[in-house]
Amino acid sequence: MKNKYRKKSFLLFFILIGSVSIVLSVLCFQEAALNSKNSQEDVGKKEQNINNKQYLEDRDELFEREGLLPAIKIEDFYISNTGDPSNLYYIDENGVLWGCGRNEYGQLGQGMQDYDYHQEMVKIAEDVIHVDYSRHGFTIFLTKDYKLYGMGAAGRGALRQMENFSYEQYDNSSLYFVSTPVLLMEDVKYARCGGDDIVCLKEDASVWTWGTVWYENEHNFYYEKEPVKILDDVVLVTGGLFHHAALKSNGSVWTWGYNYSGNCGIEGNTVISKPQLAAEGAIMVWTGSMKYNVDCLDISKFGGIYEKQLENTIIQKSDGSYWICGAGVGGKEKILPNYYEVVDYIMICTHEFVPYDEMIN
Repeated sequence: MKNKYRKKSFLLFFILIGSVSIVLSVLCFQEAALNSKNSQEDVGKKEQNINNKQYLEDRDELFEREGLLPAIKIEDFYISNTGDPSNLYYIDENGVLWGCGRNEYGQLGQGMQDYDYHQEMVKIAEDVIHVDYSRHGFTIFLTKDYKLYGMGAAGRGALRQMENFSYEQYDNSSLYFVSTPVLLMEDVKYARCGGDDIVCLKEDASVWTWGTVWYENEHNFYYEKEPVKILDDVVLVTGGLFHHAALKSNGSVWTWGYNYSGNCGIEGNTVISKPQLAAEGAIMVWTGSMKYNVDCLDISKFGGIYEKQLENTIIQKSDGSYWICGAGVGGKEKILPNYYEVVDYIMICTHEFVPYDEMIN
């Protein structure tokens, strides 16, 4: 009888040991599989890093071989502090956008329009990485999720509020305004203000624009209600009151806008609607101003003085030299149109690029 119970006990014991062994084997297999997966992921990451490194090396070699520009870090051109005696904006270290000054177009983004002069900064938005400001009363800013917003004067189409161009709205912008920031475009890498338009560089290197690109009179203007693509393969775009420029990866410079003084680097045309090739062999371009930030956090420090906007295109070539075209350049006099509100206004200017030190102050 005892032998019978012993046999049953041994049988149960061996069954228990076998079950435990199976469980341990399964756990070991799962752990091995997990380790193998992690190992494969690590290898994949290493391969990805190697591929990325190889891509960068191949790209730099291609740029050098083909004479293309090295990759431009667009973050180096983000504006964090811009303005003049009318309005001042800055982005603090936490990504908060602040503004002060005039608000007749609601350009302080507070959901209201008034005619007071606001000396103290007001909070406008958070998570902001870039801001730009037009002297014609509107402001744009880019958030870290690459969404572009705008606020202020809307009567000239820059804020996408107009169905069609209207001279009444164009001439009475204070009656047509956006006082709360509105979304203008997504997937935007960089953006700049013109006088009455906006130009955007998207993440796919395409350039888009909308608004009143140029205006001579109520019968002669170029207006785009919706964003329209105008260029590809661009690394940088510029802003300014008079015109825009785009720098392509192959070093070519393309310009459009007002060209009265030859400031676009194009002969003949007084206004240019679509980008035209202006120069080649460039590594940098400027319009409007060569400064990106005003380095001023107190609007009273401007002393009521507005910095002169350059009516020029300036380029830097790969040999380090600077070249300029437009107003105050060259040795020829030109009679400019009534755009300057002066009949037979004479200016020294040229569409040809000359060494920068030839500019007349």
